[in-house]
Amino acid sequence: MNIMEVEKKVLPEIKTLLKKEPEAISSIEKTKEGWIVQCDVLEKKSVPETFDLLKIFEFKLDNNAKITGYKQLKKIRRGDLG
Repeated sequence: MNIMEVEKKVLPEIKTLLKKEPEAISSIEKTKEGWIVQCDVLEKKSVPETFDLLKIFEFKLDNNAKITGYKQLKKIRRGDLG
């Protein structure tokens, strides 16, 4: 399984699990146990957009790209990304 296949498989699972649309995958890393994926999720929409609140999650996946665990790493404002 390659990175593109992992991304394609995990995005719908993230959406179902969190009941929110993922904004972006910020990293995908292969490990001995499977994969680690970091994902940004919109928590609260604001005006202006730079004040949107995002949550950054880390997901652990097995070798078949099935989620085996996850945790929230932090909350940030969109304007803080740059």
